[in-house]
Amino acid sequence: MAPGTCGLLVDADTRQLLRDGLGSYDMEIRWPAHLDDADVLHIWRSWTGHQIYQAVLEQQGAGRWTIKDLAVEQDAARYQGSLAAEPAQFEAVLAGIVNTLRDFRAGHTPYGPSPEADPLPPVWP
Repeated sequence: MAPGTCGLLVDADTRQLLRDGLGSYDMEIRWPAHLDDADVLHIWRSWTGHQIYQAVLEQQGAGRWTIKDLAVEQDAARYQGSLAAEPAQFEAVLAGIVNTLRDFRAGHTPYGPSPEADPLPPVWP
């Protein structure tokens, strides 16, 4: 378990993006993620396939969730991150995932925008 708590709030749109998930179809995607039906967020390291993070989204009202019960892989053979850097490192990883999902939805890929792309969305959070 990581020390402290995550300070990010998740709205309904972001929750749906996480539920849709981010796969590892490309080397540019370093952190595949998926929010399951029990509101448990799973995040893997793409090139090893090891799950590094797990957290629970807990509803705090209409359209708002907080992140609790953050667990971080501590086996040095699977992840060499520092537990002392958590939950800030988790928040940075999650922000990268959400921003990638938002960019994809707007029609922007790591290789550039599609011809029908919308403007890039503002950075989350």
